[in-house]
Amino acid sequence: MKLSLLIAVLGIGCCALASASEPVWVQDLNVLADDMMEGREVGSKGSKRSREYLIQRYAEIGIEPLPALNNYGQPFSAIRKNKPLAGTNVVGQLKGELERYIIVSAHYDHIGRKGRRIFNGADDNASGVAAMLYLAAQSQQSGRQCHQVFLASDAEEHGLLGARAFVASDVVAAKSIFVNLNLDMLSQPGGRKEVLVSGNLSHPAFNGLIKDIELASNMPMIATDEKRRVGRYPSLTDRRKVSDHAAFAEQGIPFLFLGVGRHNYYHTPRDTASRVNQSFYGETVAIAWQYLQKLDALCAQAAEQP
Repeated sequence: MKLSLLIAVLGIGCCALASASEPVWVQDLNVLADDMMEGREVGSKGSKRSREYLIQRYAEIGIEPLPALNNYGQPFSAIRKNKPLAGTNVVGQLKGELERYIIVSAHYDHIGRKGRRIFNGADDNASGVAAMLYLAAQSQQSGRQCHQVFLASDAEEHGLLGARAFVASDVVAAKSIFVNLNLDMLSQPGGRKEVLVSGNLSHPAFNGLIKDIELASNMPMIATDEKRRVGRYPSLTDRRKVSDHAAFAEQGIPFLFLGVGRHNYYHTPRDTASRVNQSFYGETVAIAWQYLQKLDALCAQAAEQP
């Protein structure tokens, strides 16, 4: 990634990229969680800057706009708490050989700012978006069997509105979607070195897939479809419904949601790039890539069945 890319998007003479020697997912996270993005609240100037940055990264990677859309943007509107809300998803695809789709999603919005306090949302969810960009770049280099759509959704923090708009729009027919891989909060272990995985019961092969990756990565994978307390700050929240994968699950589409439990920085101004656990984050990004590769293989098997 070039320094000039951020300068061009933000119109500033300095940048959030701490070092060009850092992994690309860290560089992308630094940009998305920079103060200039103002917490990426839907409809804000910071949201627009983030979107412009993502569009340039999509083009740089070689992600193409969907045929059903004129460009990478997918505007939508909704009513939230009796007020109109307008957002824009960033969507594109890497074409495969088979007419089945894997939707990789990560919401790019966060909760903005309150007065002078900026809620940068480094873990939530610049980390997921940066990981998604890395997966796209890796897939572009190595190839794939099924089509892969990369959905940077907006307004997740307001009720999964961007993901629901994407599913409802049918720009990719629901019947052709094999699975949604959703990435939301990957960079803060919260005192526990583990990845929480939801959706293990949404497809018969997923429990075995999760176990294989756990053994290969030496990272504990905590399946959460059975409602129970998980994470350092546990609650009885049904993790099948807490992020954008729920929009796909509601339509009967299998999903896997990778994330961490809540931590001290969650939804506070302290969720900054400087507090990211880069070692853990590097592991979770690599694990997400393993999931995408194995899901592509499963997708190909499903496509070949009569």
